[in-house]
Amino acid sequence: MTVESVAHPIAAMATTVDRKSPLPAWAQVERDLRSLIDQELEIGSQLPTENDMATIYGVSRITIRQALAALADHGYVERRQGTGTFVADRPRLVQHDFGLMTPWRDRFRAAGETAESVYLRDSVVEDEPYEVSHELSADERLAPRLHLKRLHLVNGRPIGLTDSWLAGKAADALRQAPLVESSVSKTLETFGLASTHVEHFLEVRSVTSTESVLLQTGIDSQVFVDWSIGRLNGELLETSRTVWLGSRVRFHYATDLTGLSASTDV
Repeated sequence: MTVESVAHPIAAMATTVDRKSPLPAWAQVERDLRSLIDQELEIGSQLPTENDMATIYGVSRITIRQALAALADHGYVERRQGTGTFVADRPRLVQHDFGLMTPWRDRFRAAGETAESVYLRDSVVEDEPYEVSHELSADERLAPRLHLKRLHLVNGRPIGLTDSWLAGKAADALRQAPLVESSVSKTLETFGLASTHVEHFLEVRSVTSTESVLLQTGIDSQVFVDWSIGRLNGELLETSRTVWLGSRVRFHYATDLTGLSASTDV
């Protein structure tokens, strides 16, 4: 059987496996199918058989099964015994409003979502990354830090991770107190230590191996990274890195220009 003989739209659109790529063959197939599902295939449409897909991608059926299993785990496809594999009706993206001074959990709960953070007490202590520390003064960089990591979930699905590095009064306070709702900001508020000025820096990159495990996503998934620096009356309280999974979160920004409301989904 040849690729040309496979009667399915995927046969003409698929990108064959690159044997020189460091990415495993099954992960390349998963990535390509995920892209096709996002851009081309309708919900409920049936994918080719495993044999046909093995021909299309030039790999074994075992490789195809690995790719489909990963897609099923992430909600992209539904595998029906004796019938085949179909494009699933995936949960809609969670919208994260860029009103960044408002706790993200409160915004999601106001929209009727179940939102929570889980404090990962046993996580490895990490040093403050250069990406944020180089924005600080020399004295601020030398101050001791308290590192905390939290996993964010909406409706039970992981959507993001936050690492915080607390300094000065904030570090002293959080060494002695449990987190309120696993939230650093809400806990600091109970001590009268809410930031009065917060800077944000945004970037896009691929997940790390640790992030892919905690976020339950593929190793080539893209994330939005929000680096932030919080100060109270000029005194450094916290630096943080929040990683939002791009396949599960979209960003919303709204502004008012000459009395007209405008918004952008990112």
